[in-house]
Amino acid sequence: MTLSTPPREAAPPASASPDLVEARSGRRPARRDLLSLALAGTATAAIGVLGGPLVTASAEGPGRGHGKGRRDEIPGLDEVDIDSPQPFSRAELEATYPSDREVDYVPLLSGFLALQRDHQDVLDRNLALTLEINRDATAEEEAAAIVDEYGDMSVTMGNALGERLGAIYQEAVAAGRLPRTTALIHKDGGRAQSESTNPSKEFFDYDRPFIVAPDQYVPRDKEGGDAYSSTSGSYPSGHTNQAYWQGTLLATLLPELAPQILARTAGSGHYRIIMAMHYPLDVIGGRMMGQAAMAKRWADEEFRPLLLQARAELYAVLQADCGEDLLRFLAKDDAWMPSEDARRIYRKRMNYGFDRVGAAGIPMDVPRIAGSLLLTSHPTLTEAQRLQVLELTALDSGHPLDLSVHSTSSWQRIDLCAAMSARVTTRGDGSVHLVGAR
Repeated sequence: MTLSTPPREAAPPASASPDLVEARSGRRPARRDLLSLALAGTATAAIGVLGGPLVTASAEGPGRGHGKGRRDEIPGLDEVDIDSPQPFSRAELEATYPSDREVDYVPLLSGFLALQRDHQDVLDRNLALTLEINRDATAEEEAAAIVDEYGDMSVTMGNALGERLGAIYQEAVAAGRLPRTTALIHKDGGRAQSESTNPSKEFFDYDRPFIVAPDQYVPRDKEGGDAYSSTSGSYPSGHTNQAYWQGTLLATLLPELAPQILARTAGSGHYRIIMAMHYPLDVIGGRMMGQAAMAKRWADEEFRPLLLQARAELYAVLQADCGEDLLRFLAKDDAWMPSEDARRIYRKRMNYGFDRVGAAGIPMDVPRIAGSLLLTSHPTLTEAQRLQVLELTALDSGHPLDLSVHSTSSWQRIDLCAAMSARVTTRGDGSVHLVGAR
């Protein structure tokens, strides 16, 4: 079976809304006052800063296959000095890029306000599910959650690359053999990093689950740890935002392993629930924000050369250190998880099984910049075709935090794991088809 949509002309990006300026100003409007502003104005505000819609489709598919990363598709690969990889220059790192602009993510995350107003049942389920996941966690899951709590997730999630390649990656980072990759992706000061979640946390001002239910959760921290000393708001999850900007960046640099990397990224978000530090909705919000931030980086034509240089460095160094063609090495390595399982787990953790709060079947309009996240996994597709892939692999509408009914874009519905790993064909008219989609 194949799914397709006809190509359409790209719409120009919308201008920033005055509502966005007000949300960023020193005056903090009352939450209920902002509800009508956010829901009525989200189409303009969210699109204005993160790219307008391009095409519409209602079909849905789980995605198949994996990225077709090949040597001849990686610009700059032969220019990498694998014996002594060179870092970015100071000028490159200290330059000001268009994607450095600060974005207000409140409009993108504003579906939470509607839940507070109209769906207390969803918020009750949000807490109940958190406590269930927290209490049922295994010792292994607890240990992994603690690792991601304190570690640099761009390194800790390296195990997603496979048993042998994961170790090679982590050793290369420790040895300073990935200076450009590390300069973009590391936890503290990574040049490609997302904005802080603190402004959004302060706006939504929602208490964390371990504060709301102090006698009902199981503390899960290392001896002498300070994880539960946090006093910041719960929504959205800052750790999850970090995991998703780092994990999404790593997946775009190494799209051959995108399903595994993104499933591992989703695991980092899930660990926040295991610790009762965050609710599932916080984690979903963190995913939305982290991936939107990375799309902003890839869509920036001035910043993109840094990303492409890191991609070439990562591929060249890993290939050199594994001692043979990287794709052949991957075929023999013990995968962290089969791709089909990775796609299934990732999709499950996109909405955590919440019931719909809105209408199903609303056509999906993809934020225009989101297509930039498929530049390395689908390098031969046009912008319009990449956006069609994101449409065809998206979740259906109506789940909590989806803005489809109010807006012309919804980051909540984007299944990047399915899109990056989709096996795609095109026809003479330019229409896109997902091979093997159910």
